[in-house]
Amino acid sequence: MIKVLLIPLFFMLFSGCVDKKNVLFIDNMGICTKSMATLHLREVEMQNNAQTFNVTSDELTLALVNALKETNCFVVLTSKTNSLDSKDDYFLDVKVNLSQDKEKSKQNIFKTVEKEHLQMLISLNAYNNGNKVVANAKSEIVIDKSKILGFKPESDTLGDKRMLIKNATKQVSIAISDGFLKLR
Repeated sequence: MIKVLLIPLFFMLFSGCVDKKNVLFIDNMGICTKSMATLHLREVEMQNNAQTFNVTSDELTLALVNALKETNCFVVLTSKTNSLDSKDDYFLDVKVNLSQDKEKSKQNIFKTVEKEHLQMLISLNAYNNGNKVVANAKSEIVIDKSKILGFKPESDTLGDKRMLIKNATKQVSIAISDGFLKLR
């Protein structure tokens, strides 16, 4: 009888080990019916203040180009150019700031609370001879990595990184689309 009672108690105790704050689904598909501008990606500047959360410039560029194309508002070119051919051509500069904070405290003899906060700030600056559009976005995730009785939950670092990049690039693609719509 005691075993039957202990099994659900044990399951309830360990089912709360992992608590990941999921980010909502962000829909940036087909915001525009036709292309408003051609963006020439010039510079991707990355500042990484994270210990284990690393994103390469290529990963970010690929995700950003895909997110911008999904909106149907832009033609995105990654080849380097020094001049703009028309008034609908814009240079695009990207700045990204990555940060990671950890907080650890001992709650009692059975449980150590450890939370990790991952954050990505992304800023786009599109400009040509007379116009300028700026867009910013922030994506973050809080991961609860608490230990109960010495057991630590399995982490999904790659999945967390993908989620953060995807959500930040989708948010900023929506923001820059709104900026271009206001220009019109």
